[in-house]
Amino acid sequence: MASSPEFQQTLGKPASFSGTALHTGEKVTLKLQPAPVDHGIKFKRKDLQDEPTIDAKIENLKTVERATTICEGSVRVHTVEHVLAALWAMGVDNAVVEMDANEPPIGDGSAQSYVDLIKKAGVIPQEEPRKFFDVRETVHVESKTGALLVLLPDEKFRISCTQAGPNNRFAQFLSMEVTSAVFEREIAPARTFVFYEDVQPLMEKNLIKGGSLENAIVVRGEAVLSKEPLRFADEFVRHKILDVIGDLALVGRRIRGHLVAVKPGHAAYADLARAIAREQTQRSAMSAPRAIPIGDSGLDTG
Repeated sequence: MASSPEFQQTLGKPASFSGTALHTGEKVTLKLQPAPVDHGIKFKRKDLQDEPTIDAKIENLKTVERATTICEGSVRVHTVEHVLAALWAMGVDNAVVEMDANEPPIGDGSAQSYVDLIKKAGVIPQEEPRKFFDVRETVHVESKTGALLVLLPDEKFRISCTQAGPNNRFAQFLSMEVTSAVFEREIAPARTFVFYEDVQPLMEKNLIKGGSLENAIVVRGEAVLSKEPLRFADEFVRHKILDVIGDLALVGRRIRGHLVAVKPGHAAYADLARAIAREQTQRSAMSAPRAIPIGDSGLDTG
C-alpha cells in the first residue's frame, strides 16, 4: 500500500490546514504530527485542558450516526473516517492528529484535502515491521438495515462494493485493489452525499450544521445537486469505499483480504471492525509462548 509496505511509516514533518466541521459547523484547525513506531493514530484535543488524546481504535468507537465518533471518557472526536482513510491508504501507520475542536474540517466533502496534507508533510519509513490482519476464514456481517459485508481471504486488500439508495436509486458497483496510488486517484476525490429525504431528520438531530453544496452532494429524486458536476459517474460508491477504509483503520492493523460490501454504512463497518478485532484477540491468545530456558540460567532446579 506504500513504498515500504513491510515497515511502519510516519509523517516527515508537521502539516496543517483549517476549515469548517460538517456536523458541528465549527471552524477548526487540524495539524498532522509525526509519531514513533507502534504509536498508531491518535487524536489530540488542543482546545481542552491538558490536551487529552484518543486512540483511533475500535474499542473507543462510540457512535456511528452518519459519521464515526470515537471517545475516551468524556472526550470525543466526531467524523474521523475521512482523515483516517487518507492516513491509512497513503501509508501512514503512526501519527498525531491535533485539532482545536471536536471534529475535523470537512473540506470539500472528500478526503482530497487530507491526501494533499499528507503529501505536503511527506511519508517516511520507520524501523519496525507493520502489523497485518490476514483473513484466514470468511468473516460475515449482516445488519437489520440490509447491509451485508463479507471478508474473504486474499493476498492484497481489495474492496468490491455495491451502493444503492432508497428504492435502489443510484445503484452503483465498483471493485478494486486498494493501494496508495489508487486511493489518491480513484477514491480520495469522491465527496460525501445525502439523499434529500434524510436532510430534515439529520437537522432535527442537530447534525450537518456545516453542510452545504460546497462540501456535499444532495440527491433529490433523480436530480443531483452540487457545486460542481459529479467527479465520477459512480462517485457515491467510491465515497462508500472511502468510508469503509477509514472505519476499518480502527482495527489498527493493515488488512490482507477481500471485502465484499452490499448497501453498507458506518454501523455495518463498525460491526466488521469489531469482528476482526475479536478474531485478532483470539489469535494473539493462541500464539505459542516463548520457549522457557533451561539449564544454569533457567528454571532448572536439578
